[in-house]
Amino acid sequence: MPQHSANRSAGRAGKKRVTFYLPVEKRRELKVLAIMLDTTIDALVRRGVDLVLKERKTKLPKRFAAYGK
Repeated sequence: MPQHSANRSAGRAGKKRVTFYLPVEKRRELKVLAIMLDTTIDALVRRGVDLVLKERKTKLPKRFAAYGK
């Protein structure tokens, strides 16, 4: 067991947990999409976050520009 925990921790290095709630139907849609695309819900959500941040990055006020680096 300790080895398993160490592996999980190593994969999370440099990352922070983000918790949010979705309606049941949206969660179900993500689950089905993940199966169809042979990926994980985590990968889909990360992609969505990346798209939003990329889209909005140029629209951030200058005072927040340093946060993206």
